[in-house]
Amino acid sequence: MKRNWDTIRKILIRLEEKEPGEHSLRLSSWPKDVQPEISYHVELLEEAGLIHGHMSKTMGLGPYDFSATRLTWEGHELLDAIKNDTIWKKTKKLFSSKGISMTFDLVKSVAIKLATDFLKDNMGG
Repeated sequence: MKRNWDTIRKILIRLEEKEPGEHSLRLSSWPKDVQPEISYHVELLEEAGLIHGHMSKTMGLGPYDFSATRLTWEGHELLDAIKNDTIWKKTKKLFSSKGISMTFDLVKSVAIKLATDFLKDNMGG
């Protein structure tokens, strides 16, 4: 399965928006048709240290459930860089137009640069 940055963004946003009394985000929180993709990406996010959670796996069959409890500092940093819809669309368009793969460091750097440029262009003075 390929890494899907829109899916990653959705998971990070859902985890950040989790209600205080809601202990964790679970696989059952998602529609059945997207659960395999969500499980795969939650596992990637956990491996990358962007979220805290636990994968429940069956040997040889992969994950059958997860419990994602919160974002890490780095997870918040990434989400803060890509959360704004306008910045996110511009980030994806830039990568697509240049034919460059979206790596973690590049996505974060490009989104921060676009946000910085946006702020500079819109500061009144």
